[in-house]
Amino acid sequence: MRSIPLLAVDATVVFDDIATAKRPPRRARMRAARPEVLAAYQEYEDAVPEVGVLVAVGLTVPQKEAMQHAYTVETQPMTALRGALLKRISVARCPFCGISESSTLDHYLPKEQYPEFSVFPKNLVPSCAVCNTRKKDRILEQGTDVRMFLHPCFDTIPDVEFLTVRTRMEADALILSYRLTRPEGMAARTFRHLRSHFDELDLADRYRRMGLEHLGGQYPALRRAYGAAEDSDRVAEKLIEVAQDFEEVSGPNYWLAKLYRALAGNVAFCDGGFEVVRVQPQHH
Repeated sequence: MRSIPLLAVDATVVFDDIATAKRPPRRARMRAARPEVLAAYQEYEDAVPEVGVLVAVGLTVPQKEAMQHAYTVETQPMTALRGALLKRISVARCPFCGISESSTLDHYLPKEQYPEFSVFPKNLVPSCAVCNTRKKDRILEQGTDVRMFLHPCFDTIPDVEFLTVRTRMEADALILSYRLTRPEGMAARTFRHLRSHFDELDLADRYRRMGLEHLGGQYPALRRAYGAAEDSDRVAEKLIEVAQDFEEVSGPNYWLAKLYRALAGNVAFCDGGFEVVRVQPQHH
């Protein structure tokens, strides 16, 4: 969960370029819808981040199809927009989860329900395939005006600590448990929004699984820190150093920063317990 910068692009120019690149029937339909679509763009910008309250524009069925077609069937301008959105270093990692590569574009307001935003750059969020699939076309919690997911371009992620992870050694395994805790002073609505995003994207289990996988790659460094002297304090210091590096770059709630801090406080893990994350070489 993190914020990302907006792409510096003129949405009106993008719309006009894509419309011009379409074949005559759809080109004409997009141009006929242009006033309503551009007015909707302004309403979106006025409403952010609470865009879930927007009412879809009353486009005709052919106009809706043309707008969706503008995204799903590539033209040179659409391909260029996709590349510009996805190829930035700042969005290489999915902002919804912070785990995987951003390989797709998510329509924050789904194009099926809001075709007017099909090619609106501020509605197109770089995401990984897992988050895009889990998010689907959902917007608000049923029967409420609370959005189910953060909008990485417009929601500000609180810099107070709300993500926690518990670690424990059990037999020959490391058990990780991620959860959210509401910090003092955080508004109930803000926490509810964070928790919905966390739960609906299954981040607790995804962080757990990817955390264990990540630690397998850190085993050599942990072993070196422990050394022949079996220095558990040095292992803890190493873990804290890495946690601080992650926090400096990605903030206090970055899932790996939380993992390293928690492990630094786990005496059993630091005192040789890290052997459980060792990955056995694969022989073919």
